[in-house]
Order: sequence, then C-alpha cells, then structure tokens
Amino acid sequence: MRLIEQLTDEEERSTFLTKANTAFDGLRNDPVLVRASTAIQGHLSGLTQAVRGQYVDVSFMDYELFRLVRSLRVKMAEHGIDPADLADSGLGYANLLYIATVVLELSKARDSELTLFLVEEPEAHLHPQLQAVLLDYLQEQAQVSARDDSTGPAGRIQVIATTHSAHLASAVGIDKVVALRAGAAVDAEASDGDARYIRRTVTQAIALKRLPLDEPSRRKINQYLDATRAGILFARKVVLVEGVAEAVLLPVLAKHCLYPGDSPEARAMQRAFRAVTIVNVGSVDFRPYITLLLGEVNGCRLVDQLVVITDTDPDIPKHSAEVIDVSDEDPAEGQGEEVEPEDSTVSNRRADLEATAATLGATDLLYIAEAPHTLEADLLQPGGNAAVLEAAYLAQHPRSQKHWDEIMEAADPAFAFYVKLSNRKTKFIGKGEFAHDVALAVQRGEPFTVPDYLHRAIERAMTGGPAGQESGA
Repeated sequence: MRLIEQLTDEEERSTFLTKANTAFDGLRNDPVLVRASTAIQGHLSGLTQAVRGQYVDVSFMDYELFRLVRSLRVKMAEHGIDPADLADSGLGYANLLYIATVVLELSKARDSELTLFLVEEPEAHLHPQLQAVLLDYLQEQAQVSARDDSTGPAGRIQVIATTHSAHLASAVGIDKVVALRAGAAVDAEASDGDARYIRRTVTQAIALKRLPLDEPSRRKINQYLDATRAGILFARKVVLVEGVAEAVLLPVLAKHCLYPGDSPEARAMQRAFRAVTIVNVGSVDFRPYITLLLGEVNGCRLVDQLVVITDTDPDIPKHSAEVIDVSDEDPAEGQGEEVEPEDSTVSNRRADLEATAATLGATDLLYIAEAPHTLEADLLQPGGNAAVLEAAYLAQHPRSQKHWDEIMEAADPAFAFYVKLSNRKTKFIGKGEFAHDVALAVQRGEPFTVPDYLHRAIERAMTGGPAGQESGA
C-alpha cells in the first residue's frame, strides 16, 4: 500500500480501483458463479417464497484500495523461471526484496534535508558475494541522493548498517567504519557515608577515520583489508604474521603440540586459541596495522592484545651466499625467476615496531616474537624436528637429498637452512607448500617441538583483555 501511494497520485489510484471493481463485477455472469447462485436460489425460494420471496446473487463486493492491495502477492524467482511464492526463494533473497521496497520508499527523501536509513545486519542469510553487492548498492543510493539545496531540501540519504560480517566491513574502507566495543566503567556510590564501587557495561565507539594514520598507511590498509584480514576489526586478540607459512602452522602447533588431547583443560586452551585472529600481512610493513589496532580513539582501542611474529633475517656473510648448483639434481628445483628481496627486513625490526607502539601509548599491549632467522629455518632449532622437515623438503625435491644433507651436516643447521632460503638466484622451497606438509605431519601425530619464540607468541596471544566482551561494526 505504501509503495502504491509513493508511486501514484490520487487520480491514478482511483482509476485503478474502478478498473479492478469493474473487472470483478464482470465475473457475475461466469458459469461458476451462475451455477452457485442458481443452486442457492432454489433452496432459498423453497424457504421464503410462501411468505416473502428473497433473491440471492453471488458476486464480488466493491473493494477499497487498501483491501484490494491486501490480496496482492509479490512473487519472485531466478531469471528465466516462473515466479513463485517467496518461501521458495529463500530468506536471503526475500530480505533483499524487502530492502528493495524500502529503498523505493526513500524516494520521499527528496522532501527532507536528511533521511537516515538504518539497516540491522544486512548480511543475514546472504552469501559473501551478495553481501558485497548489497552494500555497494546502498552506498550508491546514498551517493546519488544529494542534490543542490539552494532551492529546496538537499534530499540526502545516509545509510547506517550494523554488522558482524567481515565481508561488509572490508567493502567500505576504514574511513566509513565505526567499531563498537563493550567495556567496563566504574562508578562510585555513597552508602552510609562509605563509597562503594559498581562496575557496569558501557559501549565505546571507535571511528577508524580518527586513528592517527597518514594517508599512505590508510591507503595501504584499505588495499590489504580484504575479507580475511577484515576479521581484525571484530577481534580482541590478534596475531600479525609475515606470510602464509605462519598462518598455516600456528593453529596446528597450538592444537597438536602445545595443548594436545581431549581433556577439558586441553579443549579449553584449544578453544581459547581459536578465538585469536591470525592475520597474514604478506611481508609488508607491520606499522600501519599496529596503528590501526592499537591507536586510541575516545579512550578505547580495537584490540586488547597484539602479537607480531616477524623474522630477524640476519645478514649473511658473502662466502655463505653461494649459488646452489642444481643442474644434476631435481630439475624442478631452482626454476623460475630470480626472487626479489623483501622490504620487510628493515621496516619490521623489533625496535621500529616497539617505537610505533610507544608513540601510541600501547607498549604493554604489543608483544614482538622474533624468529632468530626465519620461520622455516628456525623450525630446526628444537631437537627432533629434522625428520618432519626433511620429508617436507623432499616432497618438493625428491632428487635433492644431498642439499638437505648439506644443511644437516653444517655446524649450525638452522643458519645453513636460512642461507639456502635467502639465495635470490634460486627458489629453494615453496614456503606455503612446505608449511602445509609440515602441518599435515604434525596432525598425523609425528613428533614435533614448537620453537621457543612461537611458543611464547601463542601463549601471549591468549592473555590480556576481559573475557566475554563483544564487538561489532
């Protein structure tokens, strides 16, 4: 009814109603209705003719518009299929249909200076692609709504959506995100001359646009804040890692090495680590992410605990950086273009990252875990890991046993492995595949010891911050 009133004037509605009632009246002579009238009339005449005969007619009553509209049903189906009841379309598409009708009603917004369109959790029952399309559509409606207000209202529409969806949070850029955090406030109350303190829940808002980020850092975060990384906007405890290898291995090492088993205590620790968000920043500068997560707005920060796992990447003496000759070994090893040096070795040093946290007043919330060399090499540091790592290496290069033997025969196997990995002329291993093979071996129960720096990082990731708090955007 509201839509028809929005889309038509009084004369159009009157004409439509007249046509509808005329069409119904034309059905009076239909054989179905005539037969029903005749049958009823026969019995009615037998009852009334002797005293005062009555006449019966079966027809449609004249409808008012609102009653006529109540008989209408919107149907929907995928293009090319006959429309069916909404129940056959699923809740997600039914929600989109409803949102479409509400957006249509917003045509009245042209008569106002500002109209707020509040949408609660628009992601409900929608897969990620439709979530992104919906939010893009709502943004478009807001952007095209405003007009020159020199001769009348501006007609602006502002869309405010509450969401727990990382897909939606990543689709708009951080300047349009306000994160909500549930915190605790302490009030003093006088009782018989003595003050007692009451803790209560308060909601704190963090407008990400107000974080102390320079423009390059802001652009960098928006570029990298895809659906996976956008989970950090909802997290309370975050681990930032340089690459896919750490992201693959950390959950497996925590579950199968540090907190193994099915005891209630082990299950509780495993579940606690699952609540930690691991973000692979792809060997880029950690500092913008530290500013995003630990920057303070209105006395509140996005996270309670931040752990950064980074590589020390020590310098290699020139005599150790020889090119590996693989011409008589596995032909797959060493193929491909020369690997470019990463730029993370300077910007991600411990001192630089701690200085960033210090400027934010968040030194106690940041923990830096440095690999003595780099992840893959430092997995060799604990005793007993060599067999698993050798199998993962040979899975990629089955005819290169001698290169692995060179590593294990060196005075410092971890450093020797690091030298091989650092050679820019060859690709010694595929790090992602290597990590997956190691993780599968650990899951199978093969003996494996977690390096100390990763052990400390995992434990620190699960500390800090009150439990049971919720967050949203």
